[in-house]
Amino acid sequence: MNRPLSPTVVFRDLVVTLRDHGVPDAYQAALSMLADTQRGDLPKSNTGPILQADLQAILEQATPQLSEILDWVSVSDTSRRRGEASLTPDIAQLLTDLVIEGAHTRAIVLQDPLCLVASRLNGAGVSVEQYCSGSDIPALCVAITRAATWTVIGGAEDVVGAKSNGFLPFERVSKADASNDVAIAAFPLIPGVSGGAHAKQLPYAASEDLRGVISAVGSSIRRLIALVPSSMLYRTGKAADFRSELLSSGRVEAILELPSGVTPLATHQYSVLILRLSGEPSADATVFVMTLPERPTAGTRGRGRRIEVESSRTLTRCIFDGIDGRVENANTSRRLTSEEIARSGSLLPRMILTGSSSGEEAADNGVSLRDLVEIIRPSSISMGSASLGASLSTESIVRASPYVRFIETTQDQTRETERIKTPDTAADLQPGDIVMVAKGAVGAMGLVEDAYAGHVFVPNSCLILRPKSANYAEALYLFFRSRTGVERLRQIVTGSTVRNIRLSDLGGLAVPLPSARACAAAKDALRAINERTLEIHRLEEERARIFADAVDAMSEQSN
Repeated sequence: MNRPLSPTVVFRDLVVTLRDHGVPDAYQAALSMLADTQRGDLPKSNTGPILQADLQAILEQATPQLSEILDWVSVSDTSRRRGEASLTPDIAQLLTDLVIEGAHTRAIVLQDPLCLVASRLNGAGVSVEQYCSGSDIPALCVAITRAATWTVIGGAEDVVGAKSNGFLPFERVSKADASNDVAIAAFPLIPGVSGGAHAKQLPYAASEDLRGVISAVGSSIRRLIALVPSSMLYRTGKAADFRSELLSSGRVEAILELPSGVTPLATHQYSVLILRLSGEPSADATVFVMTLPERPTAGTRGRGRRIEVESSRTLTRCIFDGIDGRVENANTSRRLTSEEIARSGSLLPRMILTGSSSGEEAADNGVSLRDLVEIIRPSSISMGSASLGASLSTESIVRASPYVRFIETTQDQTRETERIKTPDTAADLQPGDIVMVAKGAVGAMGLVEDAYAGHVFVPNSCLILRPKSANYAEALYLFFRSRTGVERLRQIVTGSTVRNIRLSDLGGLAVPLPSARACAAAKDALRAINERTLEIHRLEEERARIFADAVDAMSEQSN
């Protein structure tokens, strides 16, 4: 006996049928046909072999499961190319759970073109007022569900203004009427800025949009849940000024960082800000910061492994308990004062938690890295002087065990095979220097064994850690290669398209103060490791020679 098809499969089959008959934007056309059927209108054209009775049957199945159908639409290539998939189902569920756990009875949803949040809130009995420019899908969803408490303002013909602070058309309501209202928004709201060629404008655009929304709603709503690019929380410039203003306002209740790989917009990592807009800000306001757990799935979205953010009522209850001060501090969450957060120079939870815990660890059993080393950036050098010297490649640093190997850069044509593209930055490396990759292959590092009499060209993605005491070099190198050291470095890595470590974060990293005994043991260990490394290189060269001789001998016998 065949099991009945799920509503999502039935809707997918309808979309496929329309697409096969050349209907453009088939998923939107399918929603439009279901909306017309719900209104009692006949299809405007015979776009395919879809009978009215079939549409009625599909409508009856699809209406109760509209959220699941919209989830399927959101992960389709078409919707992502059109820029409509600004949210993903897992993020939408997290935002919905936050609204429900916050006991909000009315939600103002900004954008959400595919209604992933709005449809969930409507299904949960929350009154929804949705503002969405550039899309007719919200109006179609309201028509399909016939929801009396879901209203849509704006449509495909409307365009959100990019500069005006008053671009949101909703009316202000009295504080008494809005005592339990919540607004939900994913930033930036500006069309065309969220990706593509304008991606570098993201932090600035998001801060401007968020400022505009706060100005527009004022204190007319109780709480604003904002999905913002994580880069807005730590980048410098105008975004930093806005962060300082936001933090000093006393309105920030919580900052929740989504796991790396969970993103509503390609390549940009996002976090959630929870702001309290109504009522007087508390003089001793504290902020709950948390890195949210991930839920890996077997499926993929685009390239690579698909990562989803964990969402459950238990998790959101923990978040609101943290906001209310009812939970203890943990490794992934903490309640901090605005002054403590301001000292970290960032609003990104990972940086805040690392800075806070690093400060405590440094006070207890260690020091900041900047107390033990001088951190040096490679300096620019004119390429006219780059013909002679030595070069250090990122690959050499990655393969270092433990010492890096220089490559001569000469004009000798007989050594053409050893020549590489030399960087345009250089450093005067000294024995004991630790060369660390701080951009791209973050965390790779190697020790400098001997000084080189001449230029050493070093990639500008690297930093040189020069110990203030020569005895520290080996001990620090082994610490960074340890599980604890790797984890501490991982916690200060930022960036979504390109991973990197900021110099200020690296300098503040808590490291153990090496004792004389630890330094001596580290020197002995690395000496033994280097001897084995040299032996391995010798054996590899011997193996290659034997193999080449055997191939030559076989060729001679064949001839």
